[in-house]
Parts: sequence; structure tokens; C-alpha cells
Amino acid sequence: MRRLILACLLPLVCSVVVFFGVACSNEQEPLQVWTAADHVHPPDNLVDPTRVPQQERPDLTVGELLWQGRCARCHGPTGQGGAEASLDLTSVDWQATLDDEAIARIIANGKPPAMPSFADLLSGTQIKELVKHIRAFGRRPE
Repeated sequence: MRRLILACLLPLVCSVVVFFGVACSNEQEPLQVWTAADHVHPPDNLVDPTRVPQQERPDLTVGELLWQGRCARCHGPTGQGGAEASLDLTSVDWQATLDDEAIARIIANGKPPAMPSFADLLSGTQIKELVKHIRAFGRRPE
């Protein structure tokens, strides 16, 4: 009878030992590094939408990080136009035609048919940071 009980319990005891051995392991999972592209559509449960991570280049401003993640694909990395939008945001003439509030409205509401609205994706503070970054384009030497 003892042998029968031991034969039945042995697999159970072994699986419990293996489970706790794996669960209590000191090995850590590899750190996942997020890029700007990951923040275009981040998982809602993993990212605080009011924060912008600065992992790779801590010298970047919030506006620059937002530009890289949301705008550079269409407007180009330097604001001089890209594949989707040929408008040169570095132009002194363009910079003079709009005030900060107008630029913020365009970011928030979009500009149909090509530019989408970012009102649901960016906070007011983030839009202001983008406006500051866009204004910095006009101050860059050509």
C-alpha cells in the first residue's frame, strides 16, 4: 500500500518542486527598450499617456520626441517636408503666417484630407511642446 501511495505522490511532488524552482528563479527577463515608433500605438495598460520616455537620447526635448514619433514620418525629421507632406515648416515665410495657437489647432484638429487629428492622442501640454519644437525649426540655420 505504501508503494502505491508513493508511486502516486511522486509525480505530484516532482512537478511542485519544478514549478517552485522556475517561479523562484533569480534570472530576470530581458529589459524591453521602447522606441519612438512603439509609442505611436502603445498598449494602454503599459504606458502613461502623460509621459514621454527618454531612453536613448536624454538630451531630447519632449517636443522632439513627439515630433519623431508622430510627425517626422510625413513632415520629415527636420520639418523641411517628407514623403507625405511637402510643406517646409522651417521656412521663415511659413513661420510668419501662423501664430502658436493656429499651429496648435492644426495639430489638434488635423488638416483634411491628409493630416489626421491628434486631439485624442496628445494632451494640451504635449501639443504645446510640439508647437515649441516647430517654432525652433524657424530658428535653425540653413
